[in-house]
Amino acid sequence: MDKTFQFKVWPVLLEACGELDRATSKFPTWPTDPLHAVGVVAEEMGELQREVLQLTYEPTKSTKESVRKEAIQLAAMSLRFLMSLDQYEYSPGPQHQQIMNPTGHIVFDDVEGAR
Repeated sequence: MDKTFQFKVWPVLLEACGELDRATSKFPTWPTDPLHAVGVVAEEMGELQREVLQLTYEPTKSTKESVRKEAIQLAAMSLRFLMSLDQYEYSPGPQHQQIMNPTGHIVFDDVEGAR
């Protein structure tokens, strides 16, 4: 590994691991359902994307430090996701029918529900 690369990657990894430690202390449980787990990762990605968009198009609403903070949080949640790969239960969740009746209303499990 290139020494210059090492000098850049190790501090970032250490910072992400520090965030990982902080996050697991604050929220010690993690979803066993991989869809919920990846949802946590996606939420962090959305927060990073918002900061990048704001810094790009509304620079008074964000900073490079905010972008970095969200990127580190995304890295930490990605690590949490990876750490649990062997713990996930890959099975479909419960589902229900959604049928449109002739009047244009959605019917849930044969009972008319909200639109």
